[in-house]
Amino acid sequence: MSMKRGGTGRLPREALRYMRDAVSMLSIFMLLLFAIPSDRRIAALGSAGSLSTLFALGLALWWCWFHLQRNGPSGANGLQPVRLTQFLLLAAAMASYVAAGLRPLPVAESTTVDTSLLRLIAWAGILFVANDGIPTMDRLVVLLRRLALAGGLLATLGIVQFATKSSLVDYIQIPGLVSTQSFSSLGDRGGFTRSAATAQSPLEYAAVLSMVFPIALSLALTDTGRSALRRWAPVALMAPAIMLSISRSAFLGVAVGILALFPTLPRKVRVRLAAAALGLVGVMYVAVPGMFGTVRNLFASISADSSTTSRTDSYGLVWMFVERSPWFGRGFGTFLPEYRILDNQYLGILIELGFVGLAAFGTVMITAIVVSLRGRRASTDLLPRQIGAALAASMLAGTVMTGFFDLFSFPMAAGTLFLIAGLAGAYWRLAHTHRQGGGPATLNDVRAQEPLT
Repeated sequence: MSMKRGGTGRLPREALRYMRDAVSMLSIFMLLLFAIPSDRRIAALGSAGSLSTLFALGLALWWCWFHLQRNGPSGANGLQPVRLTQFLLLAAAMASYVAAGLRPLPVAESTTVDTSLLRLIAWAGILFVANDGIPTMDRLVVLLRRLALAGGLLATLGIVQFATKSSLVDYIQIPGLVSTQSFSSLGDRGGFTRSAATAQSPLEYAAVLSMVFPIALSLALTDTGRSALRRWAPVALMAPAIMLSISRSAFLGVAVGILALFPTLPRKVRVRLAAAALGLVGVMYVAVPGMFGTVRNLFASISADSSTTSRTDSYGLVWMFVERSPWFGRGFGTFLPEYRILDNQYLGILIELGFVGLAAFGTVMITAIVVSLRGRRASTDLLPRQIGAALAASMLAGTVMTGFFDLFSFPMAAGTLFLIAGLAGAYWRLAHTHRQGGGPATLNDVRAQEPLT
């Protein structure tokens, strides 16, 4: 069916080409996010100087340029919930930025308040392009496959680091980028090496794998158009890597993700997965002696753990800051690590963005989960339905883990979370368009169908 401007029907070839570029751009972002060590950045730009952040800022400008160029009526496909809630978060951050400018700021805070806002805009750009820029469910599946592959490769590097007790990352030298930390000394817990791959810390590495794992597992179970090796390899690599991370937060995150997936799977599949999990535990028990004793001690001694006591001892300090600026906070990025390591991003948001910002961030997370689950109702096909469950499980895992470390201080974890939230929004939009009987929604076809309102 042909289509004229202002009509409905099949999308023009130019729109499809544009949207394929959007998927490719998001793939480039993932490459920069996962392949380049998280500490590498352009020195003059500070925390906003990583290549993935700069590329994400470029995507945010690309998205803005598109909306400035569009014409014609809007609202044909209604509001985009995830995108709307992200705008609310940006608005809260801008209000906090203004509030910070109204009080005297130490030099260190005045620098971080600017770069932190730029990083939030970059993450928003990723969410917006992912939400609005994927034309069909097939293209969404392609991007999810690449995300699962990235998780598998990240896990592979972590396993090699664990086996060799060498980071290998310090050998990566990129002209123009400086390193802000040394990867040569890997973390240690209970006598075991804690891998970080290219992340800034073992915790960030484990959190990213835990968020990606439900997506990889769902594709392995339902994306049957590909070979079993290609589907299951990322899962087979990530599962032991998460165990070897020796991270309570990661164990909790992946458990939450898997439990969220289980009700959506047939009983026979659930039994097989449970058997496979027990088999993996047995293999790890034999292959890595002492590992399970260390893991048991992690939970048995949780009340005496430094990260736990730091988190609980921070409540009084947090309230002292919150009561001074309860609604919009003291400014995004102004609560510096030297003041206190909270190990809880929700507490950090409460201090920096106030109750308004915390509510806005929570709304983004909850909305992404809800639209993923509601989008499942639009299809009877197994793969599209399972994608909705996977995105909801990944977002739920990320939402839970955000309460156990300072997410916004780690670019790989934050970038992954906002990317998955954008993919949840894209899934809902595509399912919503399909339910209404329309063609695939694209950025360049806004003049005709306005799917991006």
